[in-house]
Amino acid sequence: MMLAFYLAASEVEHDRRSLNVFYGMRRTRKEGRIMGLAPVGYVNKVYENGPKYVARKAPEASIVIWAFNEIAKGIFSTEQIWKTARNMGLKCKKNTFWHMIRNPLYCGKLFIPQHKDEESHFVSGKHEPDTILIVIE
Repeated sequence: MMLAFYLAASEVEHDRRSLNVFYGMRRTRKEGRIMGLAPVGYVNKVYENGPKYVARKAPEASIVIWAFNEIAKGIFSTEQIWKTARNMGLKCKKNTFWHMIRNPLYCGKLFIPQHKDEESHFVSGKHEPDTILIVIE
């Protein structure tokens, strides 16, 4: 009887911690903070008082901005832009580049997936976006 109680108590504790981690990560995303590894062109950093953040990483960030602007112009294909960016010094594979140009993080937005009765939505990130809107005449 006692063995069953000890086994059940640890399982309940594990489930409670799991939920706390899930809701904590969701709250962090809602606050606009990026979790995990920084995307291409950014680097993970820590303030002196403890909070973590992502910042632009030179020279990769300028190459990423250039790539987004070239894609927006629509003159060259995405693969040609990727090859040129790679020659400029951007270190990412072709598949990573394709994911990068579709990632809303580069526009300053974070995606919050649907959970229970709350719908999925985007929130503004606390990081500095890489995309610069250009006007094509």
